[in-house]
Amino acid sequence: MSDSSASDTEVGYADAMAELESILDDLEDDDLDVDVLASRVERASTLITLCRDRIGAARVQVEKIVTSLDADVESDEDDASEADDDDRGTLDLDAD
Repeated sequence: MSDSSASDTEVGYADAMAELESILDDLEDDDLDVDVLASRVERASTLITLCRDRIGAARVQVEKIVTSLDADVESDEDDASEADDDDRGTLDLDAD
């Protein structure tokens, strides 16, 4: 289990999820001390926020990549269309 004093920026998503699962197991224990319960719930809240932030950042990164790929495809299609137009113009000139 990760040390809660460690910087949250050092905790990876998988580690945060594993720690959350461990906290959930602790919370299901009927013998959990109330003081420990409060600190575990607070840590869980921090980890949930961290995971949501990581998911949001990953979503933005994926959207940027997809947008970039779409722009590349559109650019390639535009280039191909312009090349076809240039070829037609050359053919028309040769036909005269």
